[in-house]
Amino acid sequence: MRIGNGAPVQGQRTTGSSVIVTILSADPWLTNKPDGHPGERIATSWVWDPDGLALHLRIRPGVLFHDGTPLTSDVAAQALRDAVNGGTTLSLTDATVKSIEPDGADGVVIRLKERNSFVPSELTSVTVARPGHKDVGTGPFKIVAREGITTKLAAFPQYYRGRPALAGIEITNYPTQRNAWTALMRGDIDMLYEVSRDAAEFVKAETTVRSYSFPRPYYNSLVFNVRRPVFKDPRVRQAINQALDREALIRDGMSGRGSVADGPVFPQHWAYTKPPRSFAYDPEAARALLDGAGYPIRTESGKAIPFRFTFRCLAFADDPRFERLEVLLQKQLADVGIEMQLVPMPMSDMVKRLQSGDFDAYVFESAGRSLAWVYEFFRSHPGMPADTGYHTADPILDQVKAAQSDAEVKAAIAELTRVFYDDPPAAFLAWQEQTRAVSTRFDVAPEANRDILTNLWQWRPAGAK
Repeated sequence: MRIGNGAPVQGQRTTGSSVIVTILSADPWLTNKPDGHPGERIATSWVWDPDGLALHLRIRPGVLFHDGTPLTSDVAAQALRDAVNGGTTLSLTDATVKSIEPDGADGVVIRLKERNSFVPSELTSVTVARPGHKDVGTGPFKIVAREGITTKLAAFPQYYRGRPALAGIEITNYPTQRNAWTALMRGDIDMLYEVSRDAAEFVKAETTVRSYSFPRPYYNSLVFNVRRPVFKDPRVRQAINQALDREALIRDGMSGRGSVADGPVFPQHWAYTKPPRSFAYDPEAARALLDGAGYPIRTESGKAIPFRFTFRCLAFADDPRFERLEVLLQKQLADVGIEMQLVPMPMSDMVKRLQSGDFDAYVFESAGRSLAWVYEFFRSHPGMPADTGYHTADPILDQVKAAQSDAEVKAAIAELTRVFYDDPPAAFLAWQEQTRAVSTRFDVAPEANRDILTNLWQWRPAGAK
């Protein structure tokens, strides 16, 4: 199986050939069920102590690393320590973890400094690699070569869930998605990792490939810096939310490949609660709110078009996933008298500006499957991804983190939806849809609304038994 991937935007953690390699070569401690609950994978059980300060993991028997080393409790504990020290997770950090130790012959115990309900869901993104050998994993395929833009993997015959049906995988990075799509049409590759929104309809019409779409748990949002005078008043942020026609943003800005977002929690997540009130497209109401907040239409010297106020919005430079959406945002806000000036910049520069609080607003994509990501972005704390000055939801997000039952989490998330309506930190725009394309020479056996990569180890050539 030959997989082609268009080159990712520099710095993205959730795209690119490195992510594909990790998915195929190193299994996580736990896996995500369709509703967002953790499910067993390397660990077969996870049990909290009554005080919520220690999580006991049981290790699946018979798990081997690709070099034949068995996964013992001592090795597993060190692998988890490496993950903490490497800063690969949000909740498992030196600031929150007291210790990680073997727990008998077949377990590991994670002891925390404070209660943290996010840990099990965080373990769905912590892969198990042999300590000191990051390329030696526990997944269905093992890395055998890295040759320029191509990584080669071979089936691992001792994989604990069974030998993969495919003998090997080759993953190649291309400069753009268009280059990767052309390679698929020429037969140079068998799978296109990500089909661009503009190319999705062409892929569907191609008889030699099949396309597989699924809801991606990432949302687009316009996030405010509430330290800026113009955004201090919640009415201004409410007005911006009412000024946006999200259906039109999805239709015209995302080629229809998405769904309306009413908050940062993925709608398929078990804790998702539909807000009792959500922002409907109502430009007249937006204008009235802005008038009431003290921002009437003003004519400024040197400007041909009168505006209520102007703000600068940071955006990724030369990123086709966002460009059309950002232009539509500009137009819709201009219709109610707000001038949004786009400030495109490379990701590295944008990250520095966000962390320092040097911005008015920004357009971004954020993860929504794990509640840890919701906490990370909207609970004020040192080192947060963007210093927005928003503190209103801090007590509620702390309740989510400290919760010891699903009922407590759901109650806190329901309250969070109310707060995010009354005092919005952002305009949540749309959940994304992602599409992959695979040659008809392979049987994929997809699951509805699930990423086909989750069962790639079970794919086989078409007609094979």
